[in-house]
Amino acid sequence: MRIAQLEADLRRKKTEVQALLEDTMRRCQEHVVQPAAEGRPAVTGREMSAEERGRIDAMMEEARGIRAQLDRAQGDASRLADIDRLTEGLATQPTARPATTPQEPARLSIGQQFVADEGFRRFIANGGHRRAGAWTSPLVELSDSRYPGLRAATLTSDPASGGALIVPEYVPGLVALPVRRTVVADLIAPGTTTSNVISYMKEKTFTNAAAPVAEAGLKPESALIFEAATAPVRKIAHWIPVSEEMLEDSAQVASVIDARLRTGIELAEEDQLLNGNGTAPNLLGFNNLTGLAPDQIVATDSNADAIFKQITHIATTAFMTPTGVVMNPADWADIQLTKNAQGNYMGTGPWAAPQNPTIWGISVASTPAQLVSQALVGAFATASQLFRKGGIRVEASNSHADFFIKNLVAIRAEERIALAVYREGAFGKVIGLGMQPPPTTLSANRK
Repeated sequence: MRIAQLEADLRRKKTEVQALLEDTMRRCQEHVVQPAAEGRPAVTGREMSAEERGRIDAMMEEARGIRAQLDRAQGDASRLADIDRLTEGLATQPTARPATTPQEPARLSIGQQFVADEGFRRFIANGGHRRAGAWTSPLVELSDSRYPGLRAATLTSDPASGGALIVPEYVPGLVALPVRRTVVADLIAPGTTTSNVISYMKEKTFTNAAAPVAEAGLKPESALIFEAATAPVRKIAHWIPVSEEMLEDSAQVASVIDARLRTGIELAEEDQLLNGNGTAPNLLGFNNLTGLAPDQIVATDSNADAIFKQITHIATTAFMTPTGVVMNPADWADIQLTKNAQGNYMGTGPWAAPQNPTIWGISVASTPAQLVSQALVGAFATASQLFRKGGIRVEASNSHADFFIKNLVAIRAEERIALAVYREGAFGKVIGLGMQPPPTTLSANRK
C-alpha cells in the first residue's frame, strides 16, 4: 500500500491550491477599476476571470483524484485488518516446510523428489499401495534441476497420463517456399516516369569524314543520322484470393501475402527484361533486340575466353564498356568449377571467403531466367534504362464475383514499367556455354 505517499501528495496539492487561491484573490482585490481623482478615492477590486477559475478548478480536480485514490487504499488496508482479526485468539501453528522447494531444484533428483513428497510418503505409510484393486497415488509436482525454474510434468500412476505428457510443440512463424533471387534490374540504370510511353532519340549512324585539310581547302562534311524510338509503359499484375479471417487473425499472414505478391511481380519483371517478345502487353527484352553485337560462339575457346571476346568486341565497336554479364546458374557453375591440368581451381576454390560474382572485373547476374548455354553481355548501366511509373501497388477488395457473401478478399498487386535501350550494339550474346573445353587445360564440369 502507498497510503503514506498519497497522504503526502494530498497535503502538497492542498497547499498549492490554497496558495493559488490566495494569490488570485489578492490580485483581484488590488485591481484598479478607476484611479483616484481629486476629492474622490480610487475604485478597486474585480471578479475572478474564467481563466483564473479554470486553473483553480483544475487543481481542485487533481486533489479530488488523489483523495479518491487515498480512500481506496485505506479501504484495502482495512480489509486486511479485518482478515487478521478473524484469527484473533487462535494458537499459532508452525508452518510445515515442504520437502523440496523451487529454490532447491538441484539437491534432489526427480525420483528422489517423488518419493520424498509428504503426500506420497503418507500414502505409503497408510498402506494405500497395498489396497485391493486399482489405486492412484497423490499428485506430485516436480522440478527438473537441469532447467532451473521449469516445472516438470505431473506424474500419476494413471495409464492415461502418458497422453497428457506428450504434447505437440508449435514453432512460431511461417516457412515460405523459396524462390529465386532477382538480379537483372540491379544492372540497369533506374528511371521514373509519369507518362504511358517513353520517347527518345538515338543515334543510328555516324559518318566521320574528318581529315587533314590544306590551307583554304574544302572541309569534308560528316553526317549524323538519328531515329526516334519509343518504349511503351507495360503493366505486370496478379492477384490472389484470401479469407477475411486470415487477414484479421494474423498480421504475419497478411505480411507474407504482401511479400508474395511483390515477389511474383519481381519474378515476372525479370523474365520480361530478358525474354519479352515485344508484342503487347509484353516488353521487348534484351535477348530479342535487333541490332545486337554479333554472337560469340564457344568452340575451341573456354567459356571465360568467349565472354572476354564479346566484351572486347562491344567496347571496340559500340565504344561502350560492358557493365554486366547475365547467365544461367548452370553456366556460371561451369566457369567457377574450372580447373587446370593439375586439378587446381582456376578461381578462389570452395574454401575461400565468398566474393561478389564477377568475371573479367564485370558483375555477373546469375539467374534461371536466362537461357542455358547462353550468356548476355552488355553495357546495362549506360546503354539502357528501366523506367518505373510509381512503385508496386497492392490493393484489396471484396467486390470480385461472389466474394462479398463468401467473406473472401481479392488482393491485387501491379506495377508499370518501360525498358529503353539507347544502343542495341552495346549488347551481345555468347552462344554455346558448357561445351567440352580443351582437356589439356580445363576439365569438363557439366555431365
